[in-house]
Amino acid sequence: MLYDCRNDTIVPGMTLWDQEQLQQNIDVKPQNNTEFRVTTSDTIDEKAKHLEVDGELKLSLLGSLVTISGAARYFNDTKKSFIQDRLTMHYRTTTKFEQLTMNHLAKGKMGHHEVFDHDVATHVVTAVLYGADAYFVFDREKNLSEETTNVEVEGKISLDKLKSLLSVGAHAALNMNENDKKVAKQLSCTFYGDFILPSNPATFDEAMKVYTDLPKMLGENGEHAVPVRVWLYPLVKLDSKAAKLERNISTDVIRAVESVIEALNFTNMKCGDLLQDTVAKSFTTFYKQVQDFQKFCYEYKQDFMKKLGFLLPDIRGGKTDISAVSDLIQAHEKSPFNTRDLQQWITEKEKKNIQIKTVLKQLSDLGAEVNDDIHKYLLDLKVKKLVAYAFNCLQYSDLLLTKQKIYLNPSTMEHSSENTSDPDFQEKSWTSVELMHMKNNLQIFKNLITFNNKCESTKFIVQSLHQTSTFPCSCILVYKNGCSEPICFTPPSKPECPKIEGVTDHSVTVKVNSPYWKSQPVDQDVITLTDLKEGTDYEIKCGAVGKLDYMVESDINTVTTTLSVVKPQKVQKLTKSESTQQVSDIFSTYVRMQKQGGPGIKYLVCLSGKTVDADKMFIYQLKKSINLQEVSEVDECDFILVFCPVVSRAGTDIEAAMKKLHSISDTKPAVLVVLHHTFDVHSIVPDTWRFVTRKNLIAIDCLFHEDLGFHKCDKK
Repeated sequence: MLYDCRNDTIVPGMTLWDQEQLQQNIDVKPQNNTEFRVTTSDTIDEKAKHLEVDGELKLSLLGSLVTISGAARYFNDTKKSFIQDRLTMHYRTTTKFEQLTMNHLAKGKMGHHEVFDHDVATHVVTAVLYGADAYFVFDREKNLSEETTNVEVEGKISLDKLKSLLSVGAHAALNMNENDKKVAKQLSCTFYGDFILPSNPATFDEAMKVYTDLPKMLGENGEHAVPVRVWLYPLVKLDSKAAKLERNISTDVIRAVESVIEALNFTNMKCGDLLQDTVAKSFTTFYKQVQDFQKFCYEYKQDFMKKLGFLLPDIRGGKTDISAVSDLIQAHEKSPFNTRDLQQWITEKEKKNIQIKTVLKQLSDLGAEVNDDIHKYLLDLKVKKLVAYAFNCLQYSDLLLTKQKIYLNPSTMEHSSENTSDPDFQEKSWTSVELMHMKNNLQIFKNLITFNNKCESTKFIVQSLHQTSTFPCSCILVYKNGCSEPICFTPPSKPECPKIEGVTDHSVTVKVNSPYWKSQPVDQDVITLTDLKEGTDYEIKCGAVGKLDYMVESDINTVTTTLSVVKPQKVQKLTKSESTQQVSDIFSTYVRMQKQGGPGIKYLVCLSGKTVDADKMFIYQLKKSINLQEVSEVDECDFILVFCPVVSRAGTDIEAAMKKLHSISDTKPAVLVVLHHTFDVHSIVPDTWRFVTRKNLIAIDCLFHEDLGFHKCDKK
């Protein structure tokens, strides 16, 4: 059998020897061997290793020079998606080895010398190894929702365990646990082999059954085996006139060609993932862009392989310089299909896919329908208002796609070197301003749904629009009464904080600044809020209501209602003036005694909380005016000095201090020093008297800062 290494083809109908000569000079030896391997890799290099193909023959496969059949078809089976798990089981068996004896190679032994004059072959087959190969390709389609969950991790672990079990042998599948069997049931099977099967296996269980029957399918004497490997002898060594292989292509060039094909396969799988995801299924424009990109890359790959296939025979035959393959690779790097541009486009598309999917999920959770076709809603009599969150960043002109389409045009294919890489044609990320605009619109849309959740005549959807300068990145559109011309929704501007005009015990007068819009004038800009509680803190804000009842609220203004100086007398509780008068009389008596040379006033200190030494500072200032003497027993003191640091505005700290004072003595006069921690010297100190229920007690409110000490209050 003759072989032409220039295009890696068998030359039929021509031979150097007659059939009778061949049969008499063939040495046949049995060579029974069986191999079994399992892999999860799907690269060109890994497949070539399994097929035992390398070097020039691998390049011929990439250039589609070789017509493959049987088990070799496995070489062209590539995963369609990265969400597809793959496990490949390879079975190989050999039966016999046939080779020509050395007698055949003598010049006098050849019966057909005219073969050397026809330039049809470069080698003669001198040995053949017979056997058969079988590839069981198992695939599992993962759900897109598994990507970020434990399900995917568990599935991968089970698949790896399955690989480990099968590596020992297919019979090891009998030892699988329930989880392994569950994963196995999810696998589909594609069979490539040199065996003739009644039907190809489609499931894991069917594949295991076929595997156990493979040895029988070769026949009792291996009569159904096929050539799996051949050895070649150069014809030029038999006759100098014979054709020969002039040039070999270097390993580096072969590896570069392989990288180009791998990058295009990678792009095809990435596109497959995007097409199966939510965004592509929701928006036809996004789907069309990815689909066109995938189609253009496939067309370019076929063209690249075709050009490679044309070059290889001429290079090997010496008609074309080996640099032609390098030129082909350089032209690829300058084309809009170079690996860098493809990866950048895919990366940006994946990023945008995630960003849009994040928005879509939130919109769907709010109850908005994702539908790119609004016409069915416009004709619905029940829908009076249609509100759409519109993406107008999807339907734009993709410059790289445009350049790829031009490049693939037959009129430009011959001028590939002119198509240099251009950064302006690369996919651009959305700016932070665009993303913030998208997020703000999402919040507005959410508020609109909340404000109109009981309005059945208002429908909320998500759509995509053609990109315009009017609506950057995204916008909210309102369709009224079936009109197909929408208006862009703009929320009312945020009103200024309301101003406090007057405060009484039971009312607050608030002034709202005059509105800037004229379409909805505010008739009354001063309003009095009545029926309020005296001495109580109130937070006041105003809101502007726009279309679709959308409200924007102002900042908050805090105000405290006043407290009358004179309180109505209650049972067992003195008014402030009465209690103060009692304590003042006591102090006046002691001061007169001191002036007459009497002893100092004795006091007992009581702390209801952490004062950060504020009590010591207070006493120090007090001793400058009054002769004071601290004692430790309540019976010895003339009055009790209580320090109460305030944390709560509700009065609970003061109540706690009063309880502590009550537990010490009910009869001794007392001074309650309330320490209000503050950073603002102009703060309004609450009146402590509304929490005091004890006779012979005077309360003092102090502004205090732990670093700066006591503040002077200008208001109290």
